[in-house]
Amino acid sequence: MYFVGYAILFVACMISGFCLFFFEKKPKVLKYISVFGGAFLLAVCFVHLLPEAFSGAGHEVCSHSHLHSHSDHEGHSSLLPMGAFVLLGFVLQLLLELLSKGAEHGHLHSEEHSEHKSGFVSALMVLVGVSIHAFLEGFALVIDGKMNYSLLLGVVLHNIPIAMVVAGSFLAAGCSKLASMCYLAVFAIMGVLGSLLGVHLDFVAEHTGQIMCFVVGILLHVSVSTLFDSSESHKYNFARFVTVVAAFVLACLLPH
Repeated sequence: MYFVGYAILFVACMISGFCLFFFEKKPKVLKYISVFGGAFLLAVCFVHLLPEAFSGAGHEVCSHSHLHSHSDHEGHSSLLPMGAFVLLGFVLQLLLELLSKGAEHGHLHSEEHSEHKSGFVSALMVLVGVSIHAFLEGFALVIDGKMNYSLLLGVVLHNIPIAMVVAGSFLAAGCSKLASMCYLAVFAIMGVLGSLLGVHLDFVAEHTGQIMCFVVGILLHVSVSTLFDSSESHKYNFARFVTVVAAFVLACLLPH
């Protein structure tokens, strides 16, 4: 049922890894891809995911109120935990970056990269960090039995530089191209596995709003960090501004 979306997610990630050598000589192109992907994810969070999350929470509260008499009090108090889940996802992403070293932003933080770029253990840590990140993202790919293609597009764009960082980390650690692609496949499949688990777990269906807010917190951190980290001295030029606006407009035009 969701095969097309899952295939796009996996294949796009693997192709991005194969394009590593092409974009390695064109870092400016890669930066603009990162900026567009980060801006698109940010817009998707506000335009699509957050409204759906709070709408889902509202449905849960309404159904709960038919079973209990204090629905007004419960409906009001349920909003605070929803916002708290956004913060929880944000904090978790901060912790994940201790492993991934900022690979979610499309690059490794320069200080740590210079110290560990030839280490296989460091490459594994990057892989573990971004894989957990991708797995959690997967929970939001299917909402109410439908593939969220707006988020899928954002994740695909976002994964382009990440895939290159993952493959490049293992190549720098002395792994062969084949082995590096095999490690990349682990990252590429994690979003699919997360989505499949979410589809088949009743717990996920019963707490869709909270899980969506949790994922939004992760994506907000990644998207905002990507927008600023992709620019030297954190300055925007006109081309970068146009790229961000174009991503925002595209996200707003896509159907919910």
